[in-house]
This record gives sequence, structure tokens and C-alpha cells, in this order.
Amino acid sequence: QLQQHMQMALAGLQGGLGELVSTLRQDLLEMLAELEARLDFDEDLPPLNVKTLIADIIELQKDMEAALRTSRQGNLLRQGLQVAIVGRPNVGKSSLLNSWTKTDRAIVTNIAGTTRDVLEAGLVVSGVPITLLDTAGIRTSSDAVEKLGVERSTAAASAADLVLMVVDAAAGWTDEDSEIFTALWGKAGPGSSGCKVKGPALLVANKSDLAEGKALQLPLLAKETFAAVVHTSALKWEGLQQLDAALLKLAGAPQLAAGGVSWSVNERQAEALVRAHEALMAVSDSIAAEMPLDCWTVDLRAA
Repeated sequence: QLQQHMQMALAGLQGGLGELVSTLRQDLLEMLAELEARLDFDEDLPPLNVKTLIADIIELQKDMEAALRTSRQGNLLRQGLQVAIVGRPNVGKSSLLNSWTKTDRAIVTNIAGTTRDVLEAGLVVSGVPITLLDTAGIRTSSDAVEKLGVERSTAAASAADLVLMVVDAAAGWTDEDSEIFTALWGKAGPGSSGCKVKGPALLVANKSDLAEGKALQLPLLAKETFAAVVHTSALKWEGLQQLDAALLKLAGAPQLAAGGVSWSVNERQAEALVRAHEALMAVSDSIAAEMPLDCWTVDLRAA
């Protein structure tokens, strides 16, 4: 992770962001010089092509927006992700955590409800630090300890950046899975009053080696809720790379999944880009309102 931070910083200095800012500044200065020249010598110059000017402004804004999108990648590398693993008992949540982290962090047995509390384990995916929260299997229980574990599982899913719901690929989507889905996402799904999960979600079809090629049928609301379905076999270490890629894509940094290290803007740089972008929006508004040229130059100079 530290090495990736250093590579990103170096890329920003050697090219990347530095080169982009230099190009943006040069383009803005040339645009400003032409407009200021027209304030004094407009009669001696050919007519201003306003359509071309607007198109140039739009292209500059697109470059700024592309740079701003890299801030998400940088934040991921600096702050990491908290990922809750939820599902009914005995679908392989703990096995998945162990295989994914290459540890024996979680106790795995054939007895449903082995995990009674939220268990944390860490791993790094393409430089992004990830904290996995292996939660107790969510189900109705009369056991006081297990009930407390289920409550903590729901709280962990509510607070997590991302949620992975694990189902048994061999058994398919069951009534118990529907109950868990409703308990977490409500009867109307994400955004509804009954939804407890704030972050995006993936569906993991574990034990795919036992599914014998059987397609996983999902209710319509579940299809709309989960950004992707990833098939894994924790026992055979299958599908974990696909899970890495799906996780990073859902987190908003798919380029990290490819292993590429690039530059990203930090908070201060992002604020400067936002101000420049807003200034160019003001220039466009002045043009649309047919305001005098000197009004255009004020906002262009601010950019």
C-alpha cells in the first residue's frame, strides 16, 4: 500500500497531474489572451467564433472532470473500505473470509450458527486496504447470544461501505435468503424506508463447485439491488480474483483491478479543480446571457 502511494505521488510529479495542469493552464491563458486582445483591437481581428469557444470550454471542463474522478481512487488507497459479509448460516461466509484473506481467522464447522459475533479480518486488494466483517448468520433464533449476534450483523451491514450477501449456489435462492434480504433492504429495496443498508451490494454465489452448472434464479428486486453476481468456491479458492475486480469496480475504481498504478488528485487539488470548473461554468453563463466580453474575461482569469 505504501509503495502504491509513493508510485502515485511520483506519477503525479513526473507527468500525470502536473502535465494535465500545465496543459489546462496554457489553454486557458491562450483563450484569455485572445479575448483580452479583442477588448482593444476587436475591429482589427476576424469575428469571434463563439461556437468554437464554447466547445473549447466544454473540453477543458471534461479534462477537469476526468481528473476529479481520480480522487476516488486516491481516497480508496488512503482510507480503504469496510465490507460486511452477510447471509444465512452455513452458506460459507467464514470459509470465504478465510480463503480470501489466506488465513484461518474464522472457525468453520458444519454446524449452522458457529459465528456468533462480527469477526474482522484485513486484506489488501490492488493497494486498497479492506476490512472484512464476517457477520453472524442472519436468522430468527430463540438463543439470546445468537440473537445479539444477528443484531450486530445488521448494524455492521448498515455501517459498511459495501455489502456482500452470500448465498449457497447449490441450494439456490431460498425463502431464508428472501427473509434476510427483506430484513436488510426492506420490502421495496434500496432507498426505501425499510432499507437498512446504505452502501452498494454484491451477491456472492458460493459453493459454485457443487452447483453443477445450475443457473441461479433471483427475485426481481434482488436482481435490481445487486450490482453483480460473483460465483465462488471458497473451498477450492475459485472466483476470488473476480470478486476482487467486482469489489473495486463497485467501489468506483475499476482501473485498480487491472493492476495499473496511476496518479490521483488529493483534496486540495480537487478543490482547486472544482473552483476552476465553476469559473468556466460562469464563463458559459456569461456567453449565453450575451454579456460584454470583459465579463467573460473576469471568470476566465479566475479559472
